[in-house]
Amino acid sequence: MWFQGFQKYGKGRGHGQNRSVYELNEVSFFNPVTPGYPQDLSARRVIDFAYLPHDEVLILMSMDGQYPCWVSRTGVHDIETNTAVANAVLFDDFSAYTSLFPKLNSLMQDCYRRRFSLQGTDIKTPFDYGFSSEPGQIKYWGQHMARGISSHYRRIKEMCTYRELDGRYLGLLESYLSMLESRTDDAVRDYEGKRALIDLITSEDYLLVSDDEAIRSTYVRIRREISDLYNAYMSIVR
Repeated sequence: MWFQGFQKYGKGRGHGQNRSVYELNEVSFFNPVTPGYPQDLSARRVIDFAYLPHDEVLILMSMDGQYPCWVSRTGVHDIETNTAVANAVLFDDFSAYTSLFPKLNSLMQDCYRRRFSLQGTDIKTPFDYGFSSEPGQIKYWGQHMARGISSHYRRIKEMCTYRELDGRYLGLLESYLSMLESRTDDAVRDYEGKRALIDLITSEDYLLVSDDEAIRSTYVRIRREISDLYNAYMSIVR
């Protein structure tokens, strides 16, 4: 189960109107550490979101993508709550960090995941539109993020329905899986010879939110097979 047993706490420091949202931050479940370099969230914040089962979203914020200081799970369409969460991870200060990024990262391994990156007033979003950095507009970034996460979820769920229509796409995925499982004794050739197929399949990661369990689980197996191919390839070429 997702994040079963996580402790909750309210130790964050932020804007007064957002203080209650810190009760959603579950980073204290992980062992706290002092970062190995100066704590400076103004330098760069990395914000990942991943769609979980049952219409939920996980939001993870870290300093430089290394030291997580926020992890929360909320309803994907709860705009009010997610706006408060987004405002916190975009603008507030934090004093509690964990070094367990790999463990947190693994929780999103089989999830549809995208990333925001914030450096000063330069924000990069995973959506097909940007956030204005004009004075007076930055304060709306949290709202834009929350609404964007919700609308993006609806769009990729709709994309899934076209793959689920008549059941034939599952057979195609199973064929892709068989191709990826076919190996020789040359790991470099195995990977490089499948690059086009890997690129095609990787572009369809929206299938990770499919309501069709057979499609979703087959796609997860495909992703793991791609990971195995890549790791075997890198063990030789690096």
